[in-house]
Amino acid sequence: MGKKAGSLLAAVKWEKDSVLSFIEKCRKDKGIPMFKTKFGNLRFAIAGKPAVMAVCWAGEDKVSSVIFSNVPYEDLRFLEEGVDDWRRLVKKYAPEKLPELEKYGIFIKGGRLPRFMV
Repeated sequence: MGKKAGSLLAAVKWEKDSVLSFIEKCRKDKGIPMFKTKFGNLRFAIAGKPAVMAVCWAGEDKVSSVIFSNVPYEDLRFLEEGVDDWRRLVKKYAPEKLPELEKYGIFIKGGRLPRFMV
């Protein structure tokens, strides 16, 4: 259920629940949630406030990408300082959910990769 070429990404306000919901949907889709703060060397922004693009990489393609708006600078720096964003965000917002979200495999182009820990 990917978006058609030329369609706009949905804008969603950055809140703990909306971020966790995106991560949960993506992991249940057997994808890897990725959060992008920049394109090239330019940060994303909506109406002058920081924004983050969230992409569900791989998976069964049932989760659309979104643009999170009004991202607090603290969370923007948090995303830019490390890797493995989705796990770090879950540990920050709801650490009790991490074991369940890690159990889902990764689905790529009709093949399923074995579960692995990083």
